[in-house]
Amino acid sequence: MSRALVIAGCLSGEKNDTGIAALVGELAAAVGADVAVRARTGGRPVGATLPDVLAELRDSGVRRALVTTTHVVDGGLQREAETAARNASPGFESLCFAAPLLATEKDHAAAAPALDAAFPARPGRVVALAGHRGPECEAAFARLESALAAAGRPDVLVDSPERLFARLVDRPEREVLLGPFLMSLGAHARRDVLVDLRAALERAGLVVEPWSHSLAELPAVRALVVAHALAARPS
Repeated sequence: MSRALVIAGCLSGEKNDTGIAALVGELAAAVGADVAVRARTGGRPVGATLPDVLAELRDSGVRRALVTTTHVVDGGLQREAETAARNASPGFESLCFAAPLLATEKDHAAAAPALDAAFPARPGRVVALAGHRGPECEAAFARLESALAAAGRPDVLVDSPERLFARLVDRPEREVLLGPFLMSLGAHARRDVLVDLRAALERAGLVVEPWSHSLAELPAVRALVVAHALAARPS
């Protein structure tokens, strides 16, 4: 066993997640990994951490590894994971690290048509996708919204749950298609978005249709993650 693919992220939602299962299979096939394993970064303390997974792989004889994440933006968790991979590199012949989903303006431009296709426009309805909190996430979401608006979809909003609530109650549309802007359908997606945010919007008088899925279920999104992994892999 010489080549490993490590998929790092919050594992709380990855059990029986069809999108993540498809992503794991497509990534492993694309990069030619002998073994594919998962590791935890942040989230609930479920599963082995990235440093522990890399140490176990190194001790078992793996000499080449590629780490890719289920992070959406280049935020704190992504940088912590990259630092963990860099610290674990001694003992590996090659230990590479792939960019997150939305790393560049090119990524935003590629993600916009994927969302356009997944959420057809409907008069009187706004599409609201809720992701993680924090200034880095907000900046990335704003760039994605700009790309969506340029593609003719100003009705698609991407933001944190709290900011989405404030924006939605001030819009003229009374119907909302609400979903998580997360790679896996985990605890954060279900609790904070599909339960808490939905209830708050309904109390405010909006009609909410839930989209109970993950970004990893969209083939075009998975293709973008695979492209990042291939770009990080040594030639």
